[in-house]
Amino acid sequence: MSNIQLQQCPRCGAHVEQLLPIETGMKVALQAAGQAADLPASVCSRCYDQLTGMVSQGVRLRLEEEARQKNKMNLWKGRTTLIRQGRQLMAQKAFSEAAVSYEKYLKIMEMVHNLPAGELSPDHFNNSIRSKELTVVTSVYWDLFRIYDMSPKYVDRMRLCSRKLSEFLGYSTIYPDIMKKAEIFQKQAKHPDIVREFIRKTAKKKPKCFIATEAFEAPMAPEVLQLRAFRDQFLKSHRIGRSFVRLYYKKSPRIASFLHENPVLKAPVRLVLRLFIHTLRFLRVIS
Repeated sequence: MSNIQLQQCPRCGAHVEQLLPIETGMKVALQAAGQAADLPASVCSRCYDQLTGMVSQGVRLRLEEEARQKNKMNLWKGRTTLIRQGRQLMAQKAFSEAAVSYEKYLKIMEMVHNLPAGELSPDHFNNSIRSKELTVVTSVYWDLFRIYDMSPKYVDRMRLCSRKLSEFLGYSTIYPDIMKKAEIFQKQAKHPDIVREFIRKTAKKKPKCFIATEAFEAPMAPEVLQLRAFRDQFLKSHRIGRSFVRLYYKKSPRIASFLHENPVLKAPVRLVLRLFIHTLRFLRVIS
């Protein structure tokens, strides 16, 4: 009887007659599945079967994730249709139907940002790609605020909408317009106490108008966000920088007011600020 020489599996340590080589294709598939770390060149048949199962599971999980991302992208692209529908229905005084479109839009925003219901906040729009969406969200909450006022059974929804509208409005370019409309709406609203409370709370959140915000005419403009990052990540980390920030807060509103009264000066100010941002990027102070 001939002696059979056993080989030890480098993965599980079992002694077997034969090790099976792991082909390049399987290695690539395992790597895609996140299982390629410290993978030996060959393994026993049991380990080989386990790795094959991991490949199948990894492919399935990857396809599911790709499907989720694709679905999110389709929802994101379709959101503009819901906004158009909502505004058209508002113009036609089809308020219930408009509310359905707006609520679907907000649901899409929550799904895109992986948020529970009602947890959408301005913080989720603090990048240059989606910052313009913040004003759209604000306008949606304003329309829903008025729609919910029409029926006593939607009082709770109106209160929640009031809180969300107040939360977003301070970051939006339509703050002055909405506050004026709210003052008028209070006189004809079925729930004036809710509108009055909204005005009182939101008035405290009136956005301070600084030079960059006035020059770019939007508190969430990409350039404003970059300058804000420079302030938070660089200036506030140094004593001299913090002193400069305090001085800027003190002097900036007056200069911003001057820019507001002389809009022809905004273009050159924007140019200077963009050159400054370009310099900060070149020096790698901001990304």
